[in-house]
Amino acid sequence: MIHCIRPFIGADSNMYLLTGDTNILIDTGTGVAQGQLVDAIQSVIGPDGKLDKILLTHCHFDHIGGAPYLESAFGCSVYAGYGDAVAIRNGDHNYTLSHHFGVDIPPIPVEDLRDGDIIDNGEHRLRVIETPGHTMGGVCFYDEISSSLFSGDTVFADGYGRTDFNGGSLESLRKSIRRLSIMRIEGLYPGHGRPVSDGSESIRRALDMVGG
Repeated sequence: MIHCIRPFIGADSNMYLLTGDTNILIDTGTGVAQGQLVDAIQSVIGPDGKLDKILLTHCHFDHIGGAPYLESAFGCSVYAGYGDAVAIRNGDHNYTLSHHFGVDIPPIPVEDLRDGDIIDNGEHRLRVIETPGHTMGGVCFYDEISSSLFSGDTVFADGYGRTDFNGGSLESLRKSIRRLSIMRIEGLYPGHGRPVSDGSESIRRALDMVGG
């Protein structure tokens, strides 16, 4: 099942908790509201439940800031696309934009994800899709069981991610959205804004907007 954890503060990303044989959290928000985030997770998995994996769509602080606290609280592993993983492991303040939020982010030990990797928890089978453009190493997660896409800041219900930060590229983003546009996507679960049930339509609109 997909449980959407909405932002606790305005700067947070959306977070998605996927339950099954193991429990997976996609993105962590800024981590400013740590207690509320843990409470939200435990309200789904129970006070003694285990969070097994954290999957990060990209390296920006509003998506990764809660990872160190959750890693410590639950003992879970953290994963990110290899193109962004170095910046996360190094605590790169400029590339992760943590200084933009007025925070010194610590180095976070993350494991690399690459295009085509599969994360399967029994109820969801997530395939990693490399989608550079918003960042150099951004990824989306496509659930092959439900035809849902967890799109981070690559594409939203009504638009696409900005490309003017370090590692951003409009041409790369255009290619990434073009790649997504040939896929069958029902649920679209973006990093910000509302999820929608006809993801393919949102992606077609985004491709038009980006000049696909």
